[in-house]
Amino acid sequence: MEEKRRIEVEIAGLKMTLVTDEPEAFVDSVVRHMNESMTALLSSGKNRSRLDAAMLCAMDFCSDKLTAEKRVRNLEAQISLYDVNLRKARNENAELREAMEGTKEKAAPKHKAAASEQIKITEEIPAADKKEAPAQESREDKFRMIESLLRNKGDK
Repeated sequence: MEEKRRIEVEIAGLKMTLVTDEPEAFVDSVVRHMNESMTALLSSGKNRSRLDAAMLCAMDFCSDKLTAEKRVRNLEAQISLYDVNLRKARNENAELREAMEGTKEKAAPKHKAAASEQIKITEEIPAADKKEAPAQESREDKFRMIESLLRNKGDK
């Protein structure tokens, strides 16, 4: 935080000394804005004094400040609402993940059990009950068989 210092400014032809800890660029911006507002009011064609113009500027600036504060409060309330909704969504997401993981853990043993039961079933079948698979026929043997079937069909 900067140390307070004195700054000489001129607003609407009136020289003043300000004591502030604000950065000089900020003070220059405020003074420039005040000068523009005062100049616009004084040159508007109405017979106003600098005091009248200063009071109107002060009222305008206070109105802007109050409007900005209200907007900030509304935005803060909106952010709080978003924060609550975000927390709810994160909690719901975590619950759904836990539910999915629980489902996966329950489903995994069932699949494993089913596979192991299948293995046991095939192992339990006695060798005498198993039918022997026919010997693999060669491609030529299959062609011969098809030809003979076609000949027989043609003979009939």
